[in-house]
Amino acid sequence: MKKLETVCIRCPIGCHLVVQEKNGEIEVMGNSCPRGAQYGKQEFTCPKRTITTIYKMKNGQVLSVRTLGAIDKSRYFEALSAIKSAPEPKNPKFGDILVKNLLGTNIDVSITGIN
Repeated sequence: MKKLETVCIRCPIGCHLVVQEKNGEIEVMGNSCPRGAQYGKQEFTCPKRTITTIYKMKNGQVLSVRTLGAIDKSRYFEALSAIKSAPEPKNPKFGDILVKNLLGTNIDVSITGIN
């Protein structure tokens, strides 16, 4: 029987969850709210992550970027590589899209800061 112990990150409470499959159903224990149950089931079946990273331009400028949705955790490093190798934007601005449809996921990567 597969079992997962994790801490919910959907709110500041940080409930300690125990998630397991029992009789074909995914059971979540330890959550204080429905968001915790949803998070536990997602982590158990197909964990996803939002990526926040930096993009270094050739002129030394650094852009803070993040995905506008969560991608499968199994593709995290592949996604980081795709972000780092994206074509350099001309005149980047806050909110611009650096990468459209990252790895065919329908999730874009947005510029969230410029240094």
